[in-house]
Amino acid sequence: MVVFRPFRGWKYNPDVVGDLNKVVCPPYDLITPELQESLLKRSPYNVVHLEAGENLDWNAPGGNTYRSATDLFEEWLRRGVLRRELEPCYYLTRHIYQYQGQTKSRIGVTGCVRLAQYDSQEVFPHEFTEEPAVMDRVALMEACNANFSPIMSLYCDPSQYLADTFEKVMSDPPAIQVHPDENQEMSLWIISESDQQIRIRHFFNDTSVFLADGHHRYEAALRFQAKRARDGGYQIASAEDNDSVMMTLIEFDDPGLLVLPYHRVVSGLTGEMLTRLQERLLQLFEVNPSGLPSADTADGLLEQVVSLGDDAKALGVLGPAGENLRLLSLKKDVNWQEWGPLAVSEAWILEEQVLKPVLGDLLADRVTYIHDHEQAMERVNSGDSQMAFLVKPFPMNQFYDVVSQGQRLPRKSTFFYPKLPTGLVINQLEGAF
Repeated sequence: MVVFRPFRGWKYNPDVVGDLNKVVCPPYDLITPELQESLLKRSPYNVVHLEAGENLDWNAPGGNTYRSATDLFEEWLRRGVLRRELEPCYYLTRHIYQYQGQTKSRIGVTGCVRLAQYDSQEVFPHEFTEEPAVMDRVALMEACNANFSPIMSLYCDPSQYLADTFEKVMSDPPAIQVHPDENQEMSLWIISESDQQIRIRHFFNDTSVFLADGHHRYEAALRFQAKRARDGGYQIASAEDNDSVMMTLIEFDDPGLLVLPYHRVVSGLTGEMLTRLQERLLQLFEVNPSGLPSADTADGLLEQVVSLGDDAKALGVLGPAGENLRLLSLKKDVNWQEWGPLAVSEAWILEEQVLKPVLGDLLADRVTYIHDHEQAMERVNSGDSQMAFLVKPFPMNQFYDVVSQGQRLPRKSTFFYPKLPTGLVINQLEGAF
């Protein structure tokens, strides 16, 4: 049973900040140092000043790494840079974006989900986290007592129970409309009517949610909750405030839900490792199956991988230097089912059956993850990397089947595109309900 609550969100005050397009930013994990510098200059009120922080002091005593973000957030609240809803609300968003010449639209509803341990089967993760990233988000929560960006999660609504409610809400003009970049438009509606809120909350009482993007933020919220309980934090804020995290929920079958792959790029291998890697590939895979002609571009190779279908276990291989682009398909006599439920994922097969047997503990240092296949090819052609493996997007029906069993995919198995912008709504934990 998922408890999905409306909350009193903080939104930017356009009378103070001006152009709202200048104050939103991508999630923190997409912000490079160069992009951060650009966002900081875009507006003194860009949410990156809070989300990614400035002049971070990692040696500060008592967990004061984000001290500057604390002070700035408090200042913005005092000065009216942000305004809070008078009553708890849900927030409906429509995310319109361009991808490969097509216009797509995705609907999400934002509220606060009650935190639950994974074994409760209320919230399902699909990947493992890394400790430094979790602790960074814990530090930000401790500093500001707020969620600046919503976690992206998925839910099932085969009967389209919520569709009519969402259509009715969107029949009115949006409260906010921003363009995170030239290819995206985000519109936001406030759901304040009690009957609509009851319908939404009732629906999620009988379903589960699946984390799509934001595992580190979710686990940071769990740790923050536990620490507050230990430290007696519930004496200064209600248990509800500490027991929830802001989340945007998107329906599994939404036609605008786009999942892209991360490709694997390998570098730093010795000649002996490179030979063993190629030998292992040839043990398991057939080269250029079905008589397909060799591709001469990364685009063409990825198209061939996708063309073999969801059930085929196929990879595109670039390199080593001087080698042609190769399409590999798992040999028919390889019984991949005996490897377990995760073997439906080519990323898992590549990692567990090819890379780990050769690289062992060096895998984390020798493999990087890139979602742009052209960039992967450039790195091999330039000599920066030795090989690249192109994988197709992981099908959502297989995603559901695997994750609902409590299984976790290899890291960087999915890239949900586009990610949700940060700054449309902020959840300050104290007084949220």
